[in-house]
Amino acid sequence: MPLIKINGLAYEFDTLSDEAKGHLRYLAFIDAELEQLAMRINLLKISRDQIGQRLDEALLRQSVAQSPPEAAQKPPGSSS
Repeated sequence: MPLIKINGLAYEFDTLSDEAKGHLRYLAFIDAELEQLAMRINLLKISRDQIGQRLDEALLRQSVAQSPPEAAQKPPGSSS
């Protein structure tokens, strides 16, 4: 018979009441869902970072494309 540890105490699964077994099933389901959600959150964070980097690159390309050509060709320190 498999032993289940709950709050530091060992129980034989087969000796648990149907109510207790039901609660254990719910807890197992909830733990699995929490793990899935944690993976989804991590994936969304990674995706958000990637999209943020792409936005930064797009804004940089846009600002370079919109800058006047003469301003881009002036050497640093020239005043005219």
